[in-house]
Amino acid sequence: MRTLTQSHPTRLLTTHARIVVAIVLTAFVFAQAIKGILAGPGKWVWLISPSHVFHGWPMIAANVFIYSYWCWLGFWCIRGTVGRERVFIVGWFADILLWPLRMLGAEWAAASRHIGALGLAVALLAALSLLLDQSDAADSNSKTEAT
Repeated sequence: MRTLTQSHPTRLLTTHARIVVAIVLTAFVFAQAIKGILAGPGKWVWLISPSHVFHGWPMIAANVFIYSYWCWLGFWCIRGTVGRERVFIVGWFADILLWPLRMLGAEWAAASRHIGALGLAVALLAALSLLLDQSDAADSNSKTEAT
């Protein structure tokens, strides 16, 4: 179990399979972000939409709770990684953490969507660099074992 005083970071992207899954998911979400930007300004929606049962202050409180949880999760994920894995996590959470800015106006919404897409592009590049670095390390290990 990991404690707060533990000094070594958690490694998330350690195998080829995890890195490839991260690349595929990031590329898919990045493509959706680009598609959303090119489609023009979209309407802002709540995380939990109003309904006959769930509306007013309880709905707002639930949305604030979910957003706060995402901020907490982002903080701990970013804090628990180092190097290119940290860059990958920051890129992913850039769009999530800027989400509330979209309700401030069209200019804020466009800017947060662009920053989110840029974060996903950086995350994709970080994951690709992890994959290429791991491939080079695997090649050098196989060469040293053969000699």
